[in-house]
Amino acid sequence: MHCKALLAICSLFLLLPASLTAGGDSLYVPPSLFRYADNQRYTITGGTPRLETELQAAPTIAFGVGMTGLIVGLHIYQRNAWWPEGDSAEFHIQEDLEYARGLDKLGHIYTSYVMSTFCGDVLMECGLDQTAAMWTGAGMGFAYLMYVEIQDGYAREWGFSPSDAMADFVGAAYYAAQYQIPFLQNFTPRWSYVPASWVGYPVSNNRQKIFIDDYNSTTFWLACNVNNLLPNDAAAYWPDWLMFSVGYGIKNYDVVDANGVPVGVTRRYLFGLDYDWVKIIPESKVGVVNYLRQALNYIRLPGPTLEVGDEGVKFGLFYPFAIVVPL
Repeated sequence: MHCKALLAICSLFLLLPASLTAGGDSLYVPPSLFRYADNQRYTITGGTPRLETELQAAPTIAFGVGMTGLIVGLHIYQRNAWWPEGDSAEFHIQEDLEYARGLDKLGHIYTSYVMSTFCGDVLMECGLDQTAAMWTGAGMGFAYLMYVEIQDGYAREWGFSPSDAMADFVGAAYYAAQYQIPFLQNFTPRWSYVPASWVGYPVSNNRQKIFIDDYNSTTFWLACNVNNLLPNDAAAYWPDWLMFSVGYGIKNYDVVDANGVPVGVTRRYLFGLDYDWVKIIPESKVGVVNYLRQALNYIRLPGPTLEVGDEGVKFGLFYPFAIVVPL
């Protein structure tokens, strides 16, 4: 449902007149000043934001309709998975700091960060200047995640988790901080998801109501733009498209053996080479394509990775798909 809503928003933006989305005249931020790390940054339609806020009717209506559909669709989806009718309770607080060995908290940070980023990008299309869009987007991203936390507070199985709420704040705050402190743009949260069954990992017995509950298949990363951090002399020898990521994942979560005994969760600390897709994929004349190649930098695809964890040290060339060699 949420994917359909996002597609609807993008489709409406593609129909907007060029005068509303162009970034090359005095109404808009010059492309040289609209950047992320050392890359040219793009709005959804491939332009730049306005220098001063001036709301535009068509994209604002599209945003309102699209976000309403997105939120309603997500609510229905999550209600069926997490908040079934008849399973409600009085609002209560239930701290779950160790839930999923902390991986869940990284998920909250990442989700809040990406939601804030997307809302900010859409608000720029609506006519907000970059600063206004950033602060409003961060607020909207955090507000949505807090709505989810409050709903959890009324669920018998869950409860309002203060650590989840703090993680939601960190994700939105980091998005805002990257605007205030450009150096932080060299460190980007990323996410990877490969079903555990595809790579021979144990599959959870109960926690696959929706894919984001499948912790055995999920890894969260922080990608580092190495080229920007090296001294000029050294950077000349480092491919500008090559990044480095550190990640964290778990295995055997909610997995039991043939006798029903929990197998035992193992942690995985990951270190791998990564890619800057804006550097690799050529710039397109179609604005939304440039935005999509930019969005790829929030996902970590398989690559050379060293795993250090409870099961020892392993290396995979296209981790986790490669033949993994214990070291």
